[in-house]
Amino acid sequence: MGKSKFFVSVLAGAAAGGALALLDKSTRSEMSSWAKYLIALAKDPEQLTASSRELIDRATETARQINEDVSFIKGKVDNLKDLTPQVKDLVDETKTTFAPQGQNPAASADSAQSPS
Repeated sequence: MGKSKFFVSVLAGAAAGGALALLDKSTRSEMSSWAKYLIALAKDPEQLTASSRELIDRATETARQINEDVSFIKGKVDNLKDLTPQVKDLVDETKTTFAPQGQNPAASADSAQSPS
């Protein structure tokens, strides 16, 4: 018996809250727009199905595009990981080629930066 009074009270409170919310003109116009939209959907359920399919198709296409982009970026990162040791070796080889005989390339770089 207490449960039925509880649910009746909840419904009465919701109805009172809804009625108070409808005192605002912008809320009334928004609810009117929603009511018209729901009535249109009830009259033409194919429209709801078509818009749902369109939304699902767009979401699927977006997910596919994101997957392709992630794969592309992963490939570029893997290429960069492979390329980095090669570039380091090339820089070290260039330093030793252009450094004067018997001089450490790192030492010549230090002396070029600080005038003595």
